[in-house]
Order: sequence, then structure tokens, then C-alpha cells
Amino acid sequence: MSLRKKVILNAGSNWMSMFVMAVIGLYLVRVFLHELGRDAFGVWALLSTGLRYPMILERAFVLAMNRFAAFYREDKAKLNSLITSSFVILAFFGIVTILISILLSFFISDLFAAITEEFSYDAKITCILVGTTLALKMLEATFSGVLQGHHYYTRYNIVVTTTNIFRAILTLILFVFWKSIIAFQFAFCVTAAVSAISMYFLAKKSITDIRVSLRLVDKNNLRELWEYTSHSIARSGSSIFMFSSMALLVGAIGNASHVAIYDIGQRIPTFLRGFFASTQVVFLPAVSGLWSQNRIDAIKAVLKKGTRISSVIACAFIILLFIFADRILIFWLEGNVPEGADMVMRLLLISVLPGGLFEIWLPALVGMGFLRGLTIASIATAVGSVLLAGLLIVRNVVSEPIAPAVALICAMWIKTGLWLPIYGLKKLNMSLVEYFKESMLKPIVASCICIIALLVLNNLSIFENVHWLLMFGLSMIITLVCFSIVSMRSETIELYVNIKRKISSKR
Repeated sequence: MSLRKKVILNAGSNWMSMFVMAVIGLYLVRVFLHELGRDAFGVWALLSTGLRYPMILERAFVLAMNRFAAFYREDKAKLNSLITSSFVILAFFGIVTILISILLSFFISDLFAAITEEFSYDAKITCILVGTTLALKMLEATFSGVLQGHHYYTRYNIVVTTTNIFRAILTLILFVFWKSIIAFQFAFCVTAAVSAISMYFLAKKSITDIRVSLRLVDKNNLRELWEYTSHSIARSGSSIFMFSSMALLVGAIGNASHVAIYDIGQRIPTFLRGFFASTQVVFLPAVSGLWSQNRIDAIKAVLKKGTRISSVIACAFIILLFIFADRILIFWLEGNVPEGADMVMRLLLISVLPGGLFEIWLPALVGMGFLRGLTIASIATAVGSVLLAGLLIVRNVVSEPIAPAVALICAMWIKTGLWLPIYGLKKLNMSLVEYFKESMLKPIVASCICIIALLVLNNLSIFENVHWLLMFGLSMIITLVCFSIVSMRSETIELYVNIKRKISSKR
């Protein structure tokens, strides 16, 4: 299979997986709010989001094994040594995570104003379950990364999709007999175990001669893994530190309702951020392979095309979601929308936009081994955003739920929207004008035309009493037409020709 087809297939499977995950996640949030209320949801959101620090290792090792699997695909002895080293390290830290969560559970209620006496016991048990869930996700990381490095994204996403559906079913069954925060997190814990076991057996079946054995641990390979992963820990860890610290900050100063407002407002932007990342990460093994062959021109072509595609997707989604944010929240939560959630959502959508436009440079630069600059920038962004959010809250500039969103806009536009593309262009000796013209100009023009067209549609008197879902559908069609004609003309024509050819061949 050609590199282009692999990228398209992998991105498509990631999209489908993220779509299923988003639908299930949003549905379960609605069920939770309906069954247990806003304050209970705020306590669970505080624990599940605020205690995600161990996922720093999970994300880092997925990226590391993704790259190593692509780079050492023909050297099975080296790859198996790295796989074993990764698994042993993560197993150790998984046990440590569970022990820390047990210790933390004894005084979790005293740390956060959002956890009142009413939810004290549930918070303790949930804290332990969150730690166990995170430990299981860490164990899964090694085999997830290896599968992605071998371009088995479709198989990987089948497991992700299946376990998410299973989680939804299990949650609904548990809620019939046991309406509790504990039950909700218990479903996460069980499905994390199922997912970890499934990833291991899938990797064993998909990749020949793969195995885990303590005898394969080699000091040199262990050192290489740590040297590479330390940068990944700093980069992915900075992102997790930033988002987890934001949630903890709101929970420590505000109440459970404030946490609920922030969590509800960030749900859709977070899924969107993950959607973009899942689209862009498929370029990591592709760029790693091209870099090992010293095919610089091919890397430049991949980045230009990838930037244009991700920019189209980002602009189209964010324009629609920004305009219909309040209606979407009302529809999603059946009218039970906390005041301020729509504002948080719109602000966070603005913070997500630079990731959709430029974060393709992150996996590309990781694949090429330019790690130090990425690491420093990630740490500075995370620390700066948390400090800014805290300052905004302490100075009472904005309310608790809105402060993190404002801080994220500043941080993400400076780092991802400005510094990251400039840094990448410099490393590849690419012209800024050339890159902008071939990758960004058409999506920006299409965005402007789309916004004008949607504003005209919204101001037409004949649509004043039309249901918002119909308006949303019409807006989607207008958006699709604008971007297809202006920004994706050649791809649209090619798709049309291929479909027409297939129809003709069947006849």
C-alpha cells in the first residue's frame, strides 16, 4: 500500500474512532447529569480530569514506541528489547500510581473546596478507581504505540471503538442498580482493563515475532528509550499538566458547580482537539520513515498537503460549532445547561484553532528528532498558562470557569499558532511565503467566504422561524461547498472522478 493510502486509511480510522468516542462520551455526560446532578458531576470531573498526571507517561511512551516501531521495523531484536523495557517501566509506574491514589484518597476531600461532605466517601473510592484506570491505560501504551508505528491504526481503533461501546453499555447497566459517582468510574476501570488486554493480544497477532521477556532488556536500549521518552514526557506531560492543573485550580478555589461549568464547556473542544491530533499523528511514522531515507523534499510535500487538509477540517468544524454553541449545548443537555458553559465552549474553540492549523508540525518534528526546542516550548506554555489562569482568578478579572479558557487562548496561539510553524520552517529551510501560499491561503479564503455566506443566511428573514437543526444542516452544506470549491478543489474533482469510474465499471 502506498504512503498516501496508508495516511488516508489511518486518518479515516482515527476519525471514526474519535467520532464514536465523542458521541458516547457526550451521551454519558448527559446521563450522568440527569441521574446524579451538576454537583456530583463536578466532583467526578475534578477527580477524573485533575488527577490525570500519570497519563504523562502513557502519552510519552505511545509516541516513543510509535517512532521506534517505525524506525526499527526490520530489527526485531532491537524492537523487542525496547518493547520489553517500555512495558516494565510502565508496569512499575502503574503500581506506583495505584499506591499514590490510595494514599491520596484519605485526604482528597480536604484539598478541594468543590468536594463537600456529601461527596466525601464517594470521592475517596473514585480517587482509587481513577488511579487504577490510569495504571491500566499506562500498561496499554506500549502495544498501542507499536501498532501505530506499524500503521495498524485501523486495528487499534477497532479496539478503542469496541471498548467505548462496551463502557457505555456497562455504565447504563450499573446505573440501573447503582446511581453513584463510583459506578460511573468503575465502568471506566473495567473497560480500561479490557482495552489493555485486547491491545496486547492484537499486537501479538498483528506483528510477527513480537514478544515481551525480561531477558531482552538491554542497558543501551533502555538508555535510548529514556533519552527519547524524556523529551516526550516533557512535551505530552506539559499538555496534561496544563489541562489537569486548570481543573484542579477551579476545584480548589471554586465550587463543584464551577468545575461542572468548565468541564461541560470544554468537552466538545477537547474532543475536537483529540480529533485533530488523531489526524495529525498518523504523519509521525510516515515522516520518520522518510527522514531515515533522507527524503527531505517528500517530507516538505507531506507537510504542505497535511497542513492544508487539517486547516480545512479545523476551520470548518470551528466555524460551525462557534456559531451554534448555545443550541448544541441545549440539545446535548436537554436544556439543562449551566450558565456560562456556552461562553467557555466558544473561548476554548478559539484556543483549539491553532492546533488544527499548525500542530501537524509536532509529530513531524518529533519524527525527525528535533526534540529540545519542542520540549522547552511545551514546558514554558504549560507553566505560563497555569500561572495566567491563577492570576486571572485571584485578581478576580474573570470567573473561575472562564479564567482557564482565556489563559489557554493566549498560551496556544503563542506556542502552537506562532512559534511551532516558524520553528518547523526553520528546521526544514522552508520559505514562509511558499508554505503559507501552498498550505494556508486557500483554507483562509474559504473560511472568510464561508463566514460571510453564513452571516447572510442567518440574516435572511425567510429563515427566522426555521428550526435550528435545519439551519445547522444548511450551514453544514454551505460550509462543505465553500471549502470543497475554494480549498479542496483538486481533491473534490479527484474523488468525483474515482466515484464516477467505479460506478461505470459496475455497470
